[in-house]
Amino acid sequence: MIYLNFSLMNPWSDRFEPTWSWSKLVSKHKAIEVEIYRSNTVAEFEARLRFREDHAGLTVGMGLLSYTLRAQFYDTRHWNYEKKAWETYEENLL
Repeated sequence: MIYLNFSLMNPWSDRFEPTWSWSKLVSKHKAIEVEIYRSNTVAEFEARLRFREDHAGLTVGMGLLSYTLRAQFYDTRHWNYEKKAWETYEENLL
């Protein structure tokens, strides 16, 4: 994982209000998600690139004066650490 983060938070606030979100499955296991929310953020920057873990992918976020915009492109599957492979689930047909 590669993770860069700068956060300056208001310690007297515990605000968290979802404002807007959008997500779309772009292939069998890949999705895009974009969200805007209000929080105790004064200023924030986040960049995260994850490999071989649950919902691996790229996340980028920026926040200023309580508003944060975060976008993700990620894998919808979970990682099996013992097998070092993506989890596979058999569908139960009853």
